[in-house]
Amino acid sequence: MQSLTKAMRGINPGYGQFRWVVLLLAVAVILPTLCLLWFMGEAIKSERLAVRQRLTTAYKERLDKVTTQVERKWIERCRVLEEQSASHPYPQFVLATGQSDYAGLLVFDLAGRRPYPALSMDAGTPTGPFEGFADAVEMEVKQEYEQAVERYEQYARISDNEGRLAAWIGKARALARLGRLDQAITECRRTASSPLAGTGDSRCLALIANARLLLLGWTKDKPAYAQLREGTFRDLLAILYSVNDAGFALRTDENLFLARKVIEIGREGDLPTGTEGLFRGASLLQLVDAEERSISLATQFPTLDAFADWGVGKLQPVHVDGNDFYGMIHPSSSGMRVVLLADESISHALADYADFEDTNVDYRLLDASGRLIAGMEEAARGPFVTEAVGQAFPGWKILLFFKGGEVFERAARQRIAVYTWTGLLVIVLILGSGAVAAKSIGKQVRLNKLKNDFIATVTHELKTPLASMRVLVDTLLEGNYRNPQQVMEYMQLVSKENERLSRLIDNFLTFSRMERNKQAFQMRQVSPVSIARTAAEAVKTRLGRGNCQFETQIPDELPAIRADHDAIVTVLVNLLDNAYKYSADEKWIRLSVARENGSICFSVSDHGVGIPRRALKKIFRRFYQVDRSLSRRAEGCGLGLSIAKFILDAHQGKIEVESKPGQGSTFTVRIPIVSRTSSN
Repeated sequence: MQSLTKAMRGINPGYGQFRWVVLLLAVAVILPTLCLLWFMGEAIKSERLAVRQRLTTAYKERLDKVTTQVERKWIERCRVLEEQSASHPYPQFVLATGQSDYAGLLVFDLAGRRPYPALSMDAGTPTGPFEGFADAVEMEVKQEYEQAVERYEQYARISDNEGRLAAWIGKARALARLGRLDQAITECRRTASSPLAGTGDSRCLALIANARLLLLGWTKDKPAYAQLREGTFRDLLAILYSVNDAGFALRTDENLFLARKVIEIGREGDLPTGTEGLFRGASLLQLVDAEERSISLATQFPTLDAFADWGVGKLQPVHVDGNDFYGMIHPSSSGMRVVLLADESISHALADYADFEDTNVDYRLLDASGRLIAGMEEAARGPFVTEAVGQAFPGWKILLFFKGGEVFERAARQRIAVYTWTGLLVIVLILGSGAVAAKSIGKQVRLNKLKNDFIATVTHELKTPLASMRVLVDTLLEGNYRNPQQVMEYMQLVSKENERLSRLIDNFLTFSRMERNKQAFQMRQVSPVSIARTAAEAVKTRLGRGNCQFETQIPDELPAIRADHDAIVTVLVNLLDNAYKYSADEKWIRLSVARENGSICFSVSDHGVGIPRRALKKIFRRFYQVDRSLSRRAEGCGLGLSIAKFILDAHQGKIEVESKPGQGSTFTVRIPIVSRTSSN
């Protein structure tokens, strides 16, 4: 009892030290790990901020370059407004519409007059028939077409160029109404092909264009005149938006009327409609739309003074023909130019900014009034960059927006990955070092505990039989016995305690060899029958006396197994000894051997106290005992089953147990049968 108490006292300080060591290890591992995790978090946040700053700086630099590029392209775009035309603004209008995508143009000279668009009403020139032809026209109205033909012929002889062209057209018109279409076409061709197309003024050009338009109408669906019709159509196209050799062109409203007619005729499908090459990059439909808006703008702002509040070079919102445009006054050495620009044209001029819309960034382009020109409709967050578009667009702004926090995550991912993996590696090293240290210390503590338990158990278990034998021997030496029979009983008790002491010493020696891994087994083919009978013979004396019924079921022949004969006998003896110790006064023990599924099964059964279910998995641990009280009935140190399992593991065997408290236990040892191949 005193030895066990001392042993327990020796163990408790070890556990206290272990707790302090564990605490110190926890502090040494957890604190650096937490500090490292905090550092990683701060580094990641700092990296995101650094990435944001780097991205902002990079986009600002890129924005400055794009703004410079946009200004340069805008200046090149406006250069067409500075080109001078020797006689008429039409070439400039065509270039402004086709190359610079302007939606309209007004041209003012240095005196403030408006050469373009030039309207018939502004010039005060009548657009109808000549006043001198009133009687001929009246004859047409009265359907006196023969008389009208003669009258127009008379006028053609006495009139000037302009009157002669008009008389030929009138005569052709009257002939057509008489049904004399061939003659009408001949007369009309005299005007349509007149040399005055290259030298005549605007009125002559209008008459020639009218004649060509009549020819196109009369030759429709006339296969005989197909070639004439195609040539006339090309001639009519040539007169549109062009200036003749004398510097004259059609008035704007007359030109617009004829252009619409050309588009209408072209849509009928029997004439070639390719006009792009004729108008220096601009389509006829594009020119018509621009000219319509130019006339509307001229009507809305008839003089240069009407643009006084616009400001030179500044884009000004303006409403024309029910649509929103931007207007701009551009100075020139020959006067002022007022241009219209649609939103599409502005967007095209600022198209370089659209490159900012990518996987990371959205953009918004706003004019001076805050109106959206291009980019995203709404912004969910504030811009990270706001810059002026440039001197060409006073008050206009470009705003850049990050597409959420994932932008910084993507940009910082590589560096964050380096930080993360480095931190994790350090954490793993810290945890690994802590685990190795804890394992080493734990192993040392467990070893110390095992040694203490071993010493305590050996002290207790050896002391009991030695004390019993000493008492019996002292009694005999003192002569305190009644008769020789009592002497014999005392000697038998001494023998029993000696046998018990021998078993304990054998178990301790086996355990010691197990701990040093120096237990050697002599493996050879042995008979299970021999093993079982040897084990039964070893315990026969003990199990065959008193109220103990010992039974064996051992067949005469069984297949051989590869094992150490004495080691397996030791296993069976330990199991039989346990069955004896943990049985009540009326003991029943059975040892049976059988072949089952390629193995030899040794079974030891009893009707003893049984084993609780919670203890079944622990009984094979070293020094484990179900009853740990000092007043337990059964002697032993808890090594028998652990030794048995150690031996069977070395034999690739198994030990199984079935037990219920109060109903006994059955331990089954399974060892593989030697196959024929291996036996050979």
